[in-house]
Amino acid sequence: MRRFVGFLALLVVLAIGAAAVSYAQESPAAGTAPADDYHRVTGFRSARFGMTAAEVRAAIQQDFGVPEEAIASMFNLDQGTLILGVQVPNLTPGPGPAQVYYIFGATTERLMYVNVVWTTSDEPTDQERERIVIAGLQLANYFQRLRWKPDGAVSNISINPGEVVAFAGVDPNDAGVQVIMLGVPMVDEEGNPVPLSGPAVLQVSYSARFGDPDVVTIEPGAF
Repeated sequence: MRRFVGFLALLVVLAIGAAAVSYAQESPAAGTAPADDYHRVTGFRSARFGMTAAEVRAAIQQDFGVPEEAIASMFNLDQGTLILGVQVPNLTPGPGPAQVYYIFGATTERLMYVNVVWTTSDEPTDQERERIVIAGLQLANYFQRLRWKPDGAVSNISINPGEVVAFAGVDPNDAGVQVIMLGVPMVDEEGNPVPLSGPAVLQVSYSARFGDPDVVTIEPGAF
């Protein structure tokens, strides 16, 4: 069992190194491309940034063939945002069912964010964590192959033990996408497996304005 966990951790490390080399080699070519050739992040499938809740509901039904009652409506009181959620039984390359959340801006009431999430059981097996890693690397590779603006993409950055930003890219309009893996095997500086607890999670996040959330905030000096 320990050897298998070590293999998964090595898989992540090797992927990080390979992706870094690949990105470094492709960056000069990306920088010489006309601005119109750069990839644009416009939403997820038929759901486009700027759509109303009614339009997104129709897009969800079109994309996944689910009935209206399968779409859950939630409200984030802290951020003042409406959220539509749907469970998709099979959404490749992720392992198993996915939860897709469509988040609307607090001020615009238009689609601003989409989160696609795959989660294992609370106590996943090594195989379940492996499937999360493989799917995350496949998605990161997919996005890496798109043409991004100069310095607009990074790959495989370790944030915390077991947490990796497999890919993050920002387009010329400052819309962006991130591929994040949580609870995945990694090794420390001495080459020992990092202890893990809780589920493994793979999340793909799309944002209409990267780093500029449309949420309710209290202005400085208001109180």
